[in-house]
Amino acid sequence: MPNICTFKIPNSMEIQSGAYKKFSDKLQKEILELPVDPTRVIAQQKHLNKLGKKAFKSYARVMVETVYGKKGDYEKISTQLTASKFELIELNGIYRQSFEDEVRSINAKGKMTMKIVSWFPLELVEINAISMVHLRYIRTVNNGPEALVNIYIVQNDDRMHIITISYRVKNRHLYRDDLAKVIDTFQFYKR
Repeated sequence: MPNICTFKIPNSMEIQSGAYKKFSDKLQKEILELPVDPTRVIAQQKHLNKLGKKAFKSYARVMVETVYGKKGDYEKISTQLTASKFELIELNGIYRQSFEDEVRSINAKGKMTMKIVSWFPLELVEINAISMVHLRYIRTVNNGPEALVNIYIVQNDDRMHIITISYRVKNRHLYRDDLAKVIDTFQFYKR
């Protein structure tokens, strides 16, 4: 991703493109009523771009989005993030409330139903010498299979990077080990 980052995906995945990307963008715009970010990159289970039937039997995603701000809006990427136990609890509550509000908003539109099944405590992690906020939860959409969602938030001076790595819990044997390694491959351009 030029001027943002590089990362590697396993052979079991592909970068979203073609007809499936058009479908995915339309879903986001029309069903979720969210703007489509042209800089967002999504990796998904292999053969989904070709609309292969077997590909629809599982679900895995690595999504990278960037929120742009002004110089100094966010911490420098080299800043070591620290927080007391109380601050982590407070921050966890803020993020959880934000996600629950977003779910309520999506559900209120009546086009799909999302539910957060489990929420895990927020933690600060260090990966490749970069401090990140790590969020994890399990969710369902339209009472479908549960998906484990890992979100990593990286601050980088005038932008914030959001990495989402998710897969269906029932397919964890297909993706868990490979996707656990993906986060270790991220290299960000310093701002």
